[in-house]
Amino acid sequence: MSNVALYNTEVPSAFPLARGASLTTRVPSGRDRHLRIASEGQVTTSTPRPALLRILVVSSNVQACVALREVFEREGREVLSASSPAGVVEMIGRAEVNLLISDQLLPDESGYALLESVREKHPTVMTALMAAPGMSQAPLLAFERGASDYLTQPIDADEAVAFLRRADNMHTVREHVVTPTSGAYEAPDYRGMYGTTSVMRDVFRMISRVGRTGVTVLVTGESGTGKELVARALHDESARRNKPFIALNCSALPSELVESELFGHTRGAFTGAVKDRGGLFEAAHGGTLFLDEIGDLGPLAQAKVLRAVESGEVMRVGGTKSSHVDVRVIAATNRPLDAMVLDGRFREDLLYRLKVITLALPPLRERKSDIPLLTSHFLQLFAERHSLPARALSDDARDILMQYDWPGNVRELRNVIEGALVMCDGAEIDACDLPANLTTASPSLSVPTSMMEQSADLPFVEARERALREFDRAFLGAALARNGGNIARTARALGLHRQSLQKLLARRDLRNGETTREL
Repeated sequence: MSNVALYNTEVPSAFPLARGASLTTRVPSGRDRHLRIASEGQVTTSTPRPALLRILVVSSNVQACVALREVFEREGREVLSASSPAGVVEMIGRAEVNLLISDQLLPDESGYALLESVREKHPTVMTALMAAPGMSQAPLLAFERGASDYLTQPIDADEAVAFLRRADNMHTVREHVVTPTSGAYEAPDYRGMYGTTSVMRDVFRMISRVGRTGVTVLVTGESGTGKELVARALHDESARRNKPFIALNCSALPSELVESELFGHTRGAFTGAVKDRGGLFEAAHGGTLFLDEIGDLGPLAQAKVLRAVESGEVMRVGGTKSSHVDVRVIAATNRPLDAMVLDGRFREDLLYRLKVITLALPPLRERKSDIPLLTSHFLQLFAERHSLPARALSDDARDILMQYDWPGNVRELRNVIEGALVMCDGAEIDACDLPANLTTASPSLSVPTSMMEQSADLPFVEARERALREFDRAFLGAALARNGGNIARTARALGLHRQSLQKLLARRDLRNGETTREL
């Protein structure tokens, strides 16, 4: 008879532990789960296996262990428990544990030490901290030791379920590998963001770790990398998810209006202030305020933002009384704030206050293997939005997308795919449906260095004309070749009238029946 008991009966573990450690396990129960005992004595079920099937809780707090066990077993998980960390690291692999939850306060050592040991010996096992009551800094210290998330004590059932959902999602992101299936790519959609490269998985893990804390976050990255998407994901991961998310692009307003927009104003504070008006800090009370391009804030606004972040106190322009707000600030920039501090253009104390956690987004050119995935997503998105038939990319179009450096990053790719889908009139999107600048930027069309050296002694105007002539011939020849010599298709791809293209071809000695066709 199997030593595994059904329906909430505790049994000793089959895994040996060090002296003083105890481990118990129970099998999930519930009327909706059809359990049977296999011939080998193992329990099987007809319901799908969850992503994180076996969870180990290490805590001497019996109430916390019981509370987590009840929640997790209702969710179909197997729960192991140990009252001491002794021997836990050695048995994790043999017990096939997927997720370790360690109490912050343990009998023989701190929970942080156990997290570090597990990360070193079992890097693929997810870990989380069960923070002691009132320990606000505990999650940050746990994250530094590799924890993916945390729970607070006393255990709240709803929070425990939400924790489990996040853990499942993180497990999926960590383990998923993109594979082509029938020409399409299937990949996890992490809160509206797509990516399977290691650098993007790191971003997703960081969002999951930091999201539930209340710390300020500085998101850095080039324009178009998705900084606002990250800010929204951080908000959605937090306990503030049901409160306002307010975003302001600090570069979109004149400096004299930014303060009024952020902090509000009183009647008569300036010309046009006909009544009292609250600012965005007040509007975001209880929620999150996202300050994009914060490097464009003026000195006075920087000082007021620093006060608001540090103390939660805001004062309207022209006002005399401060009011308290509960707002989490997430800032973003594509500018080098450290260099701006040295130049005196940005406050050093504000920078330190904002970058408690810094989350850097990679440019698209550094994760080009994500381009097919992103392209597939955008094609489906815009086909549905514009009621157009779904189309795939030709090999030539895909090569162009992969070779381009994308200075505008994901935003530029999104716009390119939307335009190509709208302009395409064939069965698939071809190179001629893509903007001309993608081909223009190709290295193969650059002016040879030898030609530049030969033109060095010429007058500027003549040298420039020679370079332009060679560029035109190379560019137009490549465009014609991609379109099979069809002038009409080439003109459409380049955004030119057919007559204009014909004149340009004649001027560059490219009009001949062997390389071009009218139809």
